[in-house]
Amino acid sequence: MKRFMLLLSVVICLLLSACTEGKDVGIIGGADGPTKVYAGGEEYDTSVKKPIRMIRVDGTLYYDTQKVSDMTPRCGTLDGNLKKTADEYEIPQKDGQSNFKAEGYQNTTGMTKEIPLDGGSWVIFKKIDDHGKDLLKYKYCYYLRGTMPNAAAESELIVLANDKELDFERVTRSFFSSNTNDFLDIYAIWILPEDKWGITLTADYKAGQELTVRCEQFGGAPTGELQTGSAYTLERNNDGTWAAVETRTGEPLVWNMLAFMIAKNDVTTWDIDLESDYGNLPAGRYRVGKRIDDFREAGDYDSEVYYAEFTVK
Repeated sequence: MKRFMLLLSVVICLLLSACTEGKDVGIIGGADGPTKVYAGGEEYDTSVKKPIRMIRVDGTLYYDTQKVSDMTPRCGTLDGNLKKTADEYEIPQKDGQSNFKAEGYQNTTGMTKEIPLDGGSWVIFKKIDDHGKDLLKYKYCYYLRGTMPNAAAESELIVLANDKELDFERVTRSFFSSNTNDFLDIYAIWILPEDKWGITLTADYKAGQELTVRCEQFGGAPTGELQTGSAYTLERNNDGTWAAVETRTGEPLVWNMLAFMIAKNDVTTWDIDLESDYGNLPAGRYRVGKRIDDFREAGDYDSEVYYAEFTVK
């Protein structure tokens, strides 16, 4: 997948977090070629629309990541069968259905299924998080890629909609236009640049409850086992600058030496008792930081700190 600039990713994430009702969003990973068009006086580079392969299993939609699994050894028995019931641009509506020909699938992780395709390779299909929305109200699904006006690089997304004829310009205008006439009832899944270890960190905060940190690992190229510890950092945004939050006691927190493995192609979560460590947090924008190691052997590892932002109201 081609990478587009981090700044564009941040802008997209901020805008999507404030999107209006009827414009539902998810974030995933993927895919291909551009042709210039002109719309409303603004120049867009758009690719030809492409179908996206999908399956429905246990009430959940999975999409083709175009990644081939390296899992070995492998049991040859399928965990479930698939039947093509939908056109290549349509969303399968019932369990065990697909919009392409395939014999069946194997269960692999809580986030993925794998399907033997393309000359015997096992292709990874990734779960689409519906964020509590009814995705079956949409009939069509397709992949779009293009460059928005004044953008330095391309953007990619998968769209679920009831209109088969939408293009890149129309879909992206729906998110960034201030004109309500441009808004669309769609579910858009933006494909963000792939992190070198395939890590995406998010945080869910609810007052009076533990902070849940969600670590999704998918793709990337770690050289060893990904792991983290119990330690974390907490910072508050003060006029655009991140500053460490003082602990409840005023003393540094003490951590144990336990290591927690991060599951491959799956989601790992950790709960943090912020109230015990920091007391009642005043309203504001915060970020939690977790150090993650790509561990090969004792004394041989690489480390990166990942952050997840959240808001206290």
